[in-house]
Amino acid sequence: MDTMPDTVYGLLHRGARQWPERELILLEDGTRWTWYEALAEGARAANALAELGVGRGDRVMMVLPNGPGWLRSWWGATLLGAMIGPVNPAVRGQMLAGLCHTIEPTVIVAGAEQAENLEQQFKPLVVSPEQLTNGQESIAGLDPEPTPSETHLLLTTSGTTGPAKASVTPHAFVCHMADWLVEGCSVDENDVFQGDLPWFHMAAFAPAVQMLRVGGRIAARSTPAMGNYWQTAKEIGSTFAAAPGTISQFLEAQSDSDSERDHSMRFMICAPLPADPEAFIARFGLEGLATAYGSSEANLPLVSTLTTGVRAGTCGTLRPGFQVRLVDDDDNEVPPGTVGEAVVRADQPWMVTQGYVNRPDTTVAAWRNLWFHTGDGLWQDAQGYYHFHDRFKDVVRRRGENISSFEVEREVAAYPGIAEVACVAHPSDYSDVDDEVKVFIVPEPDATIDYDKLVAFLADRMTYYMVPRYYETINDIPKTPTQRIQKHILRDKGNNGNTWDREAAGYKLTRNGLATPS
Repeated sequence: MDTMPDTVYGLLHRGARQWPERELILLEDGTRWTWYEALAEGARAANALAELGVGRGDRVMMVLPNGPGWLRSWWGATLLGAMIGPVNPAVRGQMLAGLCHTIEPTVIVAGAEQAENLEQQFKPLVVSPEQLTNGQESIAGLDPEPTPSETHLLLTTSGTTGPAKASVTPHAFVCHMADWLVEGCSVDENDVFQGDLPWFHMAAFAPAVQMLRVGGRIAARSTPAMGNYWQTAKEIGSTFAAAPGTISQFLEAQSDSDSERDHSMRFMICAPLPADPEAFIARFGLEGLATAYGSSEANLPLVSTLTTGVRAGTCGTLRPGFQVRLVDDDDNEVPPGTVGEAVVRADQPWMVTQGYVNRPDTTVAAWRNLWFHTGDGLWQDAQGYYHFHDRFKDVVRRRGENISSFEVEREVAAYPGIAEVACVAHPSDYSDVDDEVKVFIVPEPDATIDYDKLVAFLADRMTYYMVPRYYETINDIPKTPTQRIQKHILRDKGNNGNTWDREAAGYKLTRNGLATPS
């Protein structure tokens, strides 16, 4: 048997050579691709991209939803030795413009709707997903082949003190991020991964790459089938899926049904875990649950698997091959039971971020004292399990999406009549580790802020999940003597009679736009 490659390029070629007739992809419309067909689809895309000037080391930005276009773009760029820069297709406005300037793509693969959101200067770079089906279905191999240290992915990560960044992610990072699924959850060629979370996130992308490694199948779906989750899992033969807190809580909230145990799902990766993991496992007829803690930059240094077992309220134990310390403000390690910032290193090279594109100062700051600083507060119990406590970095996490406070503040401050704004996290109704977005606003003298108009203004400029839920007008924003906003004071204020709740007022936001009160 061939040696296991440590690059996505090598995995695609090895799979097509070793299992040409084995099914690899099941698409939502029922289309199925064997390994040979998948490589041919990738080759067509690669040849089409090459005609547009894409070559080794170039950057292919992908502003696409899940689907065949995403897969073709990924594989086509990979076969050329180019990097991919997947971006949430819902992103718009200055955040999208900033990512275009950061990634500096040779081409941008985008559908018509997403292309309309691009700045004029980037529209000539747009390639439609359909154009990637027009190339020849064979392609010469690269000489030399890509190495594990070469960059495969420019992974978008939320900005804190500045705009969103692109994390430099090598092939080795991508290929090994989820290899703990093999030893810890016995994932092999008989498994089917239900890839229904957004593929621009590693929660779906990393398990998919693991299926390329073991020769399993990937059911590539646009979104989770929340209305008939278990029936869909049965139809496509899923054996495992990633289910963040919002999905697991939704499933728990449904009435009991026969279908919730009539499926082939073996386990689910839940981060965070349900409040009662054992009850969840028993109710839905699973072998167990897995969980993990990590980030776009730090890989997944903490995991709990079917072998190690999970404990309620925890986010994993130390994964072999990684080092994690919990430290104070001076990077001194704190004792067990004490909250500290998680800092991470890997034993093997190329397993964590190589820095941020065009952001050397930010890279150096994140790697203080030669440890990557996550900005997350955790504590460790006596049994070695880690518990998530809070985010020290200026990021809000809402329904699985990391939201830059800087980006929110910039857009809100653009509304007429606003002098200052501060964005903070407010505890979510749905999850202990999820947040809602709240803004504190200082109006200009004699200005009155109309929240209804402000929400409509923001909905036209911002990615839908970033639009704040809570708004509160105040006279002054608390600051340190050096004029840094004291956000802990604002967070501690909570909501009160002066807080305006967008959802309570009847305004809901989805990918399709703003729903207004009837």
